[in-house]
Amino acid sequence: MKTTIAETQKTVPSKKLPGLLKKSYTQKQFEKKILKKIYVAADKEFINNYFTTDADKTGSVRIPKNSEIVKADFIRLKAVAKEIRQQKFGVKLIPLAALVGAIVAVCVVIGMFKNIIVKKAIVAGMQSAFQAKTDIGYLDFQIFGAKLTIKDLQQANKNDVMKNIFQVGEITFDFNLTELLRGKFDAENITVADLLIGTERKTSGYIPIKQKREEKQNESRIADMQKALLADVQKTLSDTFAEYDPQTIIKNVESNLKSPAMAESTKAAIEETVAKWKDTPESMEKSIREFSSSVDTLIKTDWAGVKDPVKLKEALDAINAAVVQGKNIKTQTEKIGADFKSDTEKAERLSKEIGAAIASDKALIDKEIAKFKTLKNDGIGGVFNKVLTAFMYNLFGTYYPYVQKGIDTALQFKSKAAPKPAKKKEKKVSRRMKGTDIYYKNDTVPKFLIENAYGSGANWSVSAKEVSSDPDKRGKPAELSAAFAVNGIDNAISAVIDGRRKTDNPLLSAKYSGSGFPLSLKIDDAYSLAAHSSALSCTVLGDDDGSFRVQGAIDMSGMKIATPSFEPAPVYEIYRKATERFTALKVGFTAGYALESGITLSIDTDAAERFAEVFQSMLASELTSITASAREKVNELLAEKTGGVSAEIAKLTDIQNGIKLQEANFGDMNAALEKAQRDILKQLAGQTGSDAVQKAAGALKGLFGR
Repeated sequence: MKTTIAETQKTVPSKKLPGLLKKSYTQKQFEKKILKKIYVAADKEFINNYFTTDADKTGSVRIPKNSEIVKADFIRLKAVAKEIRQQKFGVKLIPLAALVGAIVAVCVVIGMFKNIIVKKAIVAGMQSAFQAKTDIGYLDFQIFGAKLTIKDLQQANKNDVMKNIFQVGEITFDFNLTELLRGKFDAENITVADLLIGTERKTSGYIPIKQKREEKQNESRIADMQKALLADVQKTLSDTFAEYDPQTIIKNVESNLKSPAMAESTKAAIEETVAKWKDTPESMEKSIREFSSSVDTLIKTDWAGVKDPVKLKEALDAINAAVVQGKNIKTQTEKIGADFKSDTEKAERLSKEIGAAIASDKALIDKEIAKFKTLKNDGIGGVFNKVLTAFMYNLFGTYYPYVQKGIDTALQFKSKAAPKPAKKKEKKVSRRMKGTDIYYKNDTVPKFLIENAYGSGANWSVSAKEVSSDPDKRGKPAELSAAFAVNGIDNAISAVIDGRRKTDNPLLSAKYSGSGFPLSLKIDDAYSLAAHSSALSCTVLGDDDGSFRVQGAIDMSGMKIATPSFEPAPVYEIYRKATERFTALKVGFTAGYALESGITLSIDTDAAERFAEVFQSMLASELTSITASAREKVNELLAEKTGGVSAEIAKLTDIQNGIKLQEANFGDMNAALEKAQRDILKQLAGQTGSDAVQKAAGALKGLFGR
């Protein structure tokens, strides 16, 4: 911008300016060599107004040649140019050399041991956090390259020491070297590559960990609460169903049964009848089979196709002989049937008497079972609720140390109150000259800072922002998030750590959601809960006094609950079956810890009411089956006592059925003989005349006795 000059003002030609201000600069050079070295905003604006576009060089600026400058401005321009030139020689060489020597010495020492020191620090920190061994295959800390590279990082799982929680192929930290020289770690960017979850280890990852006294106390409290709940459950079940004992029913009726004694007295008589007739069906079958074989050709021949009278006459003679033999067999069969009926009349009478005795015994059993009182189910829903609460304590106890560890970690990123400086004697300081304004940047970099970290890969991602040791300097809370899937299990977690001293937010607020993971909870080898697939969602709020609150819900499917048996066994079966109905269940929970109240946990679910309804319904239906079970047990006793005679009666019935079967078979064969006889007579009628046929027919009719 060209300054307007009044005619009355004294001017100085621009060619008398210092050489620094007579040159032509590109815009970039002008910024670097002139403006960047002026620290007073008014001086910077003053100089900037004099530099205009250079007419001789495109894209450059300069103070116009042969221009006239007001004397006051000329003096000011010379002063600014002098300040710029003096900056080139503002460093004293001897102190600088000493400083450089010290830095070189420090760098040599650090260069020799830096990787070892950093590696040990990282391993110690991670082992403290994860309570299992940490392995680093390669580490390179490049101070002047402002980079930290870690390769083959393996973090063992304390719950499965031959597996890793995760394994990382390479992690790279890009940090601010300027801040590092000030004793501050400012990670501007972090990249993660080749992250694997749940990999196998070649060596055990176990390390002895000394548990904090507070953690031990809380774990003991959780175990005590579980035991108290389950002891109350067992007592409630025992008190509720102690009145019923199905063995009593059996014992009361056993001595009053009539049928067993009667069965013993009649068994011998029926055995004698069975022994007499047991071979008869087989003997009859043999005789009839032999007779059937002898007439098989006569029966199966198609006589309508035979034209030879001689053959027809021979066939007729053969049938006549067969009819005579059949008549004899028929007479024998009828006699066997009559004799068998006479012998089995006594057996049938004894069978009816035993049946009447058994019916009388069953009536006695029913009368005894009718004394059974209706089962009570008071408080059964509360029992199921207490069992679920015990399992939730088990789940809470598993993850409580991790929540506490998270809060302890968050406390490390909370801003500390600045110590009050010691009082010093005031020193008299001279005031700077008017117009010399000096500006300082606010210190926004704490001793430890991760500005941004991000990593992603197949089925995983992780990010971190504003993780610092002094959030007050940054004015922002730390933000962490991760999402990963392992073996079909999806996990997502996000957390905000607000360690600022002046904030209305909790120190830690986190959200977690996971799905597809199996669940296995076990208490004292007696109670267990297993779910094929579960989904968990929860929020965690933690404060700097160590207290926290967890609220969420777990949704379980493919679930199976196992509980110890109790007496009476039939009622336990109802309880077990009702429990098995719950294959899917959603349980809301609220858990927490505070120094004053200790561990607290409550669940929110309609499972207790639903279980009570299922149990009541099954109780109503199973009451019949329980009494039926008692009847079945008594019937087993009856079957044991009367089984001998019943078996003999069954044998006698089989013999009777066998005789009737052979009678029926012989009747079918006689019918076939009659048909063959008619076919032959019909054919003879066509060959020898009707008179001969009539005579032959009369003769046959006499043979059959009709």
